Amino acid sequence: MSEPRATLEEWTDAIVRSDSAAAGAVLAEDFVLTSAGGVAPHMPRQAWLATLSHIETRSLTCDVIDERVFGDVAVVASRLVWDAQLGDRNLSGEYAVTDVLTRHEDRWRVSRRVSTRLIEGK
Repeated sequence: MSEPRATLEEWTDAIVRSDSAAAGAVLAEDFVLTSAGGVAPHMPRQAWLATLSHIETRSLTCDVIDERVFGDVAVVASRLVWDAQLGDRNLSGEYAVTDVLTRHEDRWRVSRRVSTRLIEGK
């Protein structure tokens, strides 16, 4: 398994466990989530980490479709299947995701995630 892929597996596991400390270890300081149909349209690192403990994740799988490394930057395209709830909002569904990871010192960290919730049958 590649290092960027292992980083995404580590993040996926942190989300399932609602572990903000573990998630924070894989997110770069400049992390931003942009999501259509997910948690929020635009969410910086601190806001995402604060929200994580309020998300009830029953299951989350991440299937990597493609991965490219350009020096200290990696771009990973994935498909997520998430069974989760945030308060009264159902987050469950399939998502097309692109992650941008950057190498910081000795490890890869996620700097950007763009996710789009897919409409069933499309």
